[in-house]
Amino acid sequence: MSQEQDAPFIPPPPPTPVEGSSLYPPHVLESKAQEAKSDAKNALILSIVGLFCFGFILGIIAFRKANSAIETIDMYEVAKDSRGLAVGAKVLAIFDIVCWVIMLIARIALS
Repeated sequence: MSQEQDAPFIPPPPPTPVEGSSLYPPHVLESKAQEAKSDAKNALILSIVGLFCFGFILGIIAFRKANSAIETIDMYEVAKDSRGLAVGAKVLAIFDIVCWVIMLIARIALS
């Protein structure tokens, strides 16, 4: 037997991804980028308004929109410049909800 037949088969390494290549067509990436930017912006607006009124309701809506934006950014790797906006909106939304709960507890305690 020859040396080549005794050696185990070693498959070649997977191809390295080319920068900018994606499994999705460009029009899908563009629409997902617009969706992520819109969700991040709307989440920030809702969370800021929630600081002044309807904190619990707007906080939950803002949290869900910010989460959706972050998931889209991570999944499709688009609109990475809007990630900070979405994270900020998420933090403000959590703050809205926590403040609302604290104020509800304070109102009940003072009654």
